[in-house]
Amino acid sequence: MRTFYLVLGGLSLLASACQKDDPQASLPRISQEGLNTGGFLADGVAYPATGWPGPFLGMGGPTEALGGGYARSIPGFPVSPTYELRINSEQATKHVIVTLFLRNPGKGDFVLNRNTGLPPVAVDSTIFDHATISFGTGNGEIFTTSASHTGRIILSSASRPTLSAGTFEFTAVSNLDPTKTVRVTAGRFDRKQ
Repeated sequence: MRTFYLVLGGLSLLASACQKDDPQASLPRISQEGLNTGGFLADGVAYPATGWPGPFLGMGGPTEALGGGYARSIPGFPVSPTYELRINSEQATKHVIVTLFLRNPGKGDFVLNRNTGLPPVAVDSTIFDHATISFGTGNGEIFTTSASHTGRIILSSASRPTLSAGTFEFTAVSNLDPTKTVRVTAGRFDRKQ
C-alpha cells in the first residue's frame, strides 16, 4: 500500500510540473459569455489580455484589455460592416497587441490569406481580412498576415453589436524584415462591447 501512495504522489508531482510548463495554463478559458477576456501564445509565450495604465500616473487614460469590436454606424456616413478587435497584453514594460480585422463579420470561419493594406492609412478597397501583432518596440515593426503567411479566425458567437467570441491562429511576417515571422496560436477572445 505504501508503494501505491508513493507512485500516486509521484504522479501528482509530475502532473503539476507539466501544468506549470504549459503556457496555455495562464490564458483564460475559451468562453462565449461576454467576460471581456482574451489571450494568445506568440512563438510559445503566453500573452493574456491585461491592458495597461495611462503613460504617466494613469493620465491619458488606460488601455483596455480588449478594445474595438463591431464598427458602429454614424448617421450620415456610410460605414462598411467591419470588425476590428485589439487584444492588449503587457509583459514587464512591453506592450504586445494583436489586432483581428474582418470586412464582413458574422458567425463562422474566416481564412486570412490575402495581401492587405492596413487601416487607417490604406485605401479602403485594399483592406482585406487580416491579423497583426506588434511588440511595442517603438521602431514601427508590425507583423501581418499575407498570401504566404496565413491564419484563421473563428467567430463562435457574433451577436452584433454587443457580443463576439472566438478563437484564432496565424503566422505573420514583419513589415521591416521579410525573413522575420511570428507564430500566434491558442488565441481566444470573449468581448462584450
